[in-house]
Amino acid sequence: MSELPPPNSGPKPVEHAHAVDENTLPRWVPVLIGAVLVAMAGLAVFTGLRYRSNSLSTIVRPPHRIQPPASAAPPGEPEAGASLMFPGSSGDNAPAAHPPVTGAARAIVTGTGGAINATVRIWARRGMQLNVVPGDALVYVNEVAVGQAKQFDTPDEIYDFPAAGSYNVRFVAPGYKERAFVVTASETAKSEIARIDAKLEKQ
Repeated sequence: MSELPPPNSGPKPVEHAHAVDENTLPRWVPVLIGAVLVAMAGLAVFTGLRYRSNSLSTIVRPPHRIQPPASAAPPGEPEAGASLMFPGSSGDNAPAAHPPVTGAARAIVTGTGGAINATVRIWARRGMQLNVVPGDALVYVNEVAVGQAKQFDTPDEIYDFPAAGSYNVRFVAPGYKERAFVVTASETAKSEIARIDAKLEKQ
């Protein structure tokens, strides 16, 4: 009497070389990841080659417009362009704007010999941020003392121009030579904030 073969002992199915592995990703997933990486690299190159004032955020956001304050500043706070040297007199002590200066940003050199003076012309839409040494140098805007340079040295403590126009900015400190700048506040300026870096020379 012959023995019956054990169950499931038949011939094994042939495995095909082109069988699909369930753990592999579909072909469109790597293509999608590559496309996203290329788009991110292109955006990084685009924003890196542009000036910071023309970055993607400022392209999307409309530029700040210089407008006079609609209402008085909170109690104890000076209005835009007012002096920080004389609290309580902000309304009468704000510097008046001169007619706008035209042309490109540049340095104007005047005088001869040891009396040479250089005046730098800068344009901005809103105000100025200062990085001046020494930090306790007095800041004059159109001959109005508005405070010390260190009071306007951070992005949240800038000097806001009260109206469009040009402003003569001088830095004065005992024992140092004066430095002068002309900052023009204009809606068409490329930069929101004029950043002034100045190191006063000792006399």
